[in-house]
Amino acid sequence: MSAIPSKTGFQTYCHQTCENDVSMTKLQQRIHLNRRGVNSIEFDTQELVVPLEQGEETSFDINVINYGTPTHIHLAAVGDIRDIITFLSHNPYVRYEETIPVVVRIPRGDKKLYAGEIEVTAGYGAKKSIFTVKLGTEVKEVPAVEVQVETKRPWTKAIPVEVPIEHPLTLPVALVIAALLLVMMGVNLIPKIAGAVAFSILIVFTIAYSISKLIKM
Repeated sequence: MSAIPSKTGFQTYCHQTCENDVSMTKLQQRIHLNRRGVNSIEFDTQELVVPLEQGEETSFDINVINYGTPTHIHLAAVGDIRDIITFLSHNPYVRYEETIPVVVRIPRGDKKLYAGEIEVTAGYGAKKSIFTVKLGTEVKEVPAVEVQVETKRPWTKAIPVEVPIEHPLTLPVALVIAALLLVMMGVNLIPKIAGAVAFSILIVFTIAYSISKLIKM
């Protein structure tokens, strides 16, 4: 099967389902040697994504096309993928065109995504170039949602405001003074007996009022 040209700069390997779907093809990286000059290295895609679940195994091909003198190239995996990628030929001799199968197996464990690079060396170390490889399933982060909760403080209580109360003796004293003034002013206006009775009533009322206020306090 051949590769699908990638417009986004990376290709994704179709695992399991592609066998039943003729429109999908197996992932393949293509390397061009000596096309732009001696020992030049070019890739069809700069990133390969191979989605696999833990414990699964698959493979993809690296197709090398040489436009110049026959030469050896060296392949090496670096980064997280170093121990889970196996090249069936890591130092092929390329006359015109060679295909190198690559086996990938994701181990079982906590890690779901492995990222690294495959180094391609040409001209006996004179030129080196890399492309990125991601193996496994990429975990998408769920954006955090900020929730504002209005909290009430159960320990807060209303503080009563005390309004100053007028002293209970203020009114009785004012009445006594008023009665005295009436008696003094009324000596020449009303009979002395009427004045004395009124004065006595005021005093009794004043005393009763004062006692009731004091009892309430």
